Amino acid sequence: MSSPPTTPMSQASTKFGLDSSIYLDDHKGFRRRAIERVKEVPVSQDIFLFLLAFRILNALSIRTFFQPDEYFQSLEPAWEIAFGADSGAWITWEWRNHLRSAIHPAIFAAVYRLSLGLSWVLHLSPTYRADLLVAAPKVTQAIFAALGDFYTWKLGERVYGSGSNEAWAALALTVCSPWQWFCSTRTLSNCLETTLTVVALNFWPWQWSMDPEEDDEIDKDGLRTNEKHRDVDETAKLRRCLFLAALACILRPTNILIWICFATFALLRIRTHGKMLSLPWEGMQIWVHISSLSFFPATKQERKVLLTEACLCGSLVLMLSTLVDRLYYKQWTFPPFQFLYLNIAQSLAVFYGRNDWHYYLSQGYPLLLTTFLPFGLIGVWQSLFPPEHPPQYLNNSISTKTIKYQLATTAVIVPCVLSCISHKEVRFVYPLLPVLHTLAAVPFTTFFLPGVSLAIPRSSQLTAKRFLLAILLIVNISIAIVTTTSHQTAPLTVMTYLRNQHTKHYLNQPPSKFLAPAPSTMTVGFLMPCHSTPWRSHLVYSSMKAWALTCEPPVNTNASARDSYLDEADRFYANPKQFLATTLGTPPTLKKAQASWFSWFGTRKRQKNESGKADMTRADAWDGREGRKSWPEYVVFFEQMEPTMQEFLMGSAYRDCWRGWNSWGHDDWRRKGDMLVWCLRKQGNKEKRKGLLW
Repeated sequence: MSSPPTTPMSQASTKFGLDSSIYLDDHKGFRRRAIERVKEVPVSQDIFLFLLAFRILNALSIRTFFQPDEYFQSLEPAWEIAFGADSGAWITWEWRNHLRSAIHPAIFAAVYRLSLGLSWVLHLSPTYRADLLVAAPKVTQAIFAALGDFYTWKLGERVYGSGSNEAWAALALTVCSPWQWFCSTRTLSNCLETTLTVVALNFWPWQWSMDPEEDDEIDKDGLRTNEKHRDVDETAKLRRCLFLAALACILRPTNILIWICFATFALLRIRTHGKMLSLPWEGMQIWVHISSLSFFPATKQERKVLLTEACLCGSLVLMLSTLVDRLYYKQWTFPPFQFLYLNIAQSLAVFYGRNDWHYYLSQGYPLLLTTFLPFGLIGVWQSLFPPEHPPQYLNNSISTKTIKYQLATTAVIVPCVLSCISHKEVRFVYPLLPVLHTLAAVPFTTFFLPGVSLAIPRSSQLTAKRFLLAILLIVNISIAIVTTTSHQTAPLTVMTYLRNQHTKHYLNQPPSKFLAPAPSTMTVGFLMPCHSTPWRSHLVYSSMKAWALTCEPPVNTNASARDSYLDEADRFYANPKQFLATTLGTPPTLKKAQASWFSWFGTRKRQKNESGKADMTRADAWDGREGRKSWPEYVVFFEQMEPTMQEFLMGSAYRDCWRGWNSWGHDDWRRKGDMLVWCLRKQGNKEKRKGLLW
């Protein structure tokens, strides 16, 4: 069969961009060609690779300290799992009392082992091996953070449609968020919880919470599906969702509040209808709203599958968690129960601070959203109370309105429930941030899109919007830079300094004819509030012995004992001189007759071990344990304590050998000022330096 005749115009098709697969013939008008070109979006892989590179850069550029839990609830137990109980990890009371699941540390333990193996394969020096072990968890968390950003964009596409402006706005909000830059790549369990939650939301069967329609797409199991293809396995998607949700709940038991909300929407429906009632007075009537609870949204088959799969996935994750905890704790235990019992029943969470009932509204959401707070609040309000006449260009489908309503309701209920607990932190509501970004996308797009669209003629009002958008971006970038490069930098820089000192004086320093061989152990003491710095995850070397002030809560004590309880750090700051005199004794003094590794500086008389080296580990309070302490070679404290230390250590062998910038100010008076290191070793002027501001 011969082909139909063609004209020169039809043979010469129009090609757009660099994609040779897109050809438009002459029968399509200019407007149609423009629309198809705009709809050409980058593939998902490109978006994820960009986010991955962005978050790795984010993770490796952070130089500041945020929360002790970033290290002590993940990296310290991970270090112990990877390198053994004698590796020097600080295991806090939460792990000794079985409050935490070992699944999260187990992830980083595997990363540590792989990194160590890689360092041996590459024949890295001890210095580079230590740097690799410090950086590896950061890169791992950067992958989790990139997944969270990616699925925030996917959630926006699920709500507003593929390629929609609102979906792109949700991606822009999470990428430009100062909080995300500051927190998402930190090794907090809340960060992984946030990623697990938003990924699970992408697999959640939102259509099951809507009224059944005759034209609904049904899969092979009789379940309504959002996909147009009937071969989609909705049960498999639900299993992925429930498995990730169960894992998030094991990591943070409070995450179950989020899934209770969504399950309630799928299983139950509050039906509201009105009725006009006549009043006894003539001609007067009143409209009454009547609400009733029913199993209306999901079909019987959907309810059956949801409950069955929830039990199966929950049991599987519970068995996995129980097995991992059995291997770590060496006994059978159930951390979620211990977590709720000690933190709520015994009110130990209050030991770490009380907050006002409005904390999440006045501080939590403002910290999460920062400059995007107005758009987040407007997005929640409009989702709960949709305007009667929304703009025509917005996706106002039943599906979009239903999902937005459920997301907004959850974003209101969860903080309200958590507000009933006295101890509050912004990271407790962190899993709701992708939800807030998704809801904020609509008012953000409505406000700024006309100002940045090239299709709309310029005007003074639109120019003002462009200027405001530029101001928001500048403010966000400034917040991100300050919080990750200059505020509370000393806790990390001091660890780098101590590692470098260990490398210089214990790994690379050859013995001379004037000095005895270098001792095998370097000792450090931290006289500052507990958990003010990272620990073994940044000290790295097992030959660095360190002690610090502890702050163990009063576990298994009555209310009166808890009220009068003072931890070790509290006792130190109540009377520093008395604490030093009774706990550490007389500091080492200058002795000219002794020639050793410390040159003319000597410490208290030491017993010699079989190798002839000084025994530096006689104290029993290393790595976070309470008990007898000895004066170390390096003493670390904040500038606020400097006058006291100068007076107490006057005439001793200690000298100021390092000072590092920390912050312009701090809400804790004990952490104000620079961080100082005093050391026994004789230091020249080259060793004494001031930490840089940036």
